[in-house]
Amino acid sequence: MQIKAILFDMDGVLIDAKEWHYEALNRALKKKGYSPINRQDHLSVYDGLPTKDKLKKHPQTKDLSSIEHKEINDLKQKYTVEVIEDSCRPNHLLLETIKSLKERGYKMACCSNSIRRSVEMMLSKSGIMQYMDFFISNEDVEKGKPSPDMYNKAIEDMGLLSTEVLICEDNIRGITAGLDSGCFVLEIGTVDDTNIDNISKAILKIEGQELPEKLIRPSIRTSKLGDMVKGWFIGDFYPSIMRTKNFEAGVKEYKKGDKEDKHMHKVGTEITVIVRGKVIMCDRVLKQGEVILMEPGECTSFEALEDTTTFVIKDPAVKNDKYLTI
Repeated sequence: MQIKAILFDMDGVLIDAKEWHYEALNRALKKKGYSPINRQDHLSVYDGLPTKDKLKKHPQTKDLSSIEHKEINDLKQKYTVEVIEDSCRPNHLLLETIKSLKERGYKMACCSNSIRRSVEMMLSKSGIMQYMDFFISNEDVEKGKPSPDMYNKAIEDMGLLSTEVLICEDNIRGITAGLDSGCFVLEIGTVDDTNIDNISKAILKIEGQELPEKLIRPSIRTSKLGDMVKGWFIGDFYPSIMRTKNFEAGVKEYKKGDKEDKHMHKVGTEITVIVRGKVIMCDRVLKQGEVILMEPGECTSFEALEDTTTFVIKDPAVKNDKYLTI
């Protein structure tokens, strides 16, 4: 088995642009009088979708006409172009990686859920375009990710088999699209993970095994806490820097006055460290440096008496193990 081509998602893999799209869309929504998408909903519901599909999910825009969707989308693209012009610059470490792969003879292409103009601008301004054989945008296929359409098209255009292609992807919709195309997928946490060491090791792993796993996670990988849903970064969920059923870990941020309803866990044991601030849990005032453990079945409410940061561990990682109580 030999890898002959590498396909890259753009936002979060080649260019650290996810925040640009998020801010541009919210700016357009507010300009048109609609509520912006909060960060947690963005991460858990909208991340990785084309703007047109995000508008079909947004509660205030999903029932609008196609003309009204286009007006918002056009405004979002206008704001995206502005931030690309201001912020998109070459990443020299990443360029060295792409250049090295090109010199080794790999075919390369970018497959992005962004529109064609955004993809072309970012690849050009970042210096990456010169190394790509071509790129595919959401305008070049019938369905964007999580459909495998654009990866299937890239494989066909390169005249290769899916088993000869490695895809670099950073979110669940792109990973799903890559796996459904039959290719191998290297999961990227941040742009820093798109490096020659991670890609070379992935290729060696694929070519050195008779039946290699389709999804590969680098042995050293990075992530951003801000990209995690409600601060949870380890557990049996996505996104996470480590998928495991053994435990969950999260860093939680609260503003003074934030509250959580009284609840309990039936399976998991929860340990909370007060990293900074002051809270009420289990009818006790807990301050910076204090730790509280709650066994399954113990009930607690939560109130932040000050701006607070907590570190939480749950053992084991059990989905839907939070129950509201009276």
